[in-house]
Amino acid sequence: MNKLTREQAIEKVGIEAVEKVDAENCEPTNRVGFNGDCQGDDLTEWSASIKVGDSVLVAYYYTSNEQDQVMADYDGDGSAIDWTIDHYAIV
Repeated sequence: MNKLTREQAIEKVGIEAVEKVDAENCEPTNRVGFNGDCQGDDLTEWSASIKVGDSVLVAYYYTSNEQDQVMADYDGDGSAIDWTIDHYAIV
C-alpha cells in the first residue's frame, strides 16, 4: 500500500480532493490485524474515501482500544474522541 502524507496527497490529487476526503465520515475497514480488542488487536483501522478521476483517495485512521471504549461508553458516538488521519493512499 502506498502511504502518503497529507502534503504528498495534495501534490498528487490537489487540495480540494484532500479536504473533501478529510470531511467524509470514516468506517472500520475490518482488515485482519486491525480489528481492536474484540479480535485481540491493539488498533482498529478506519477509512474514508472519495473517487478522484479513475482513482480513489483513501484517508486512514487508527484508534486505540481505549479510544474504542470511550466511543462505546458514548453509545458509539465517534465525536467523543479526537480523530487524526494517519496517512492517505491512492488506489
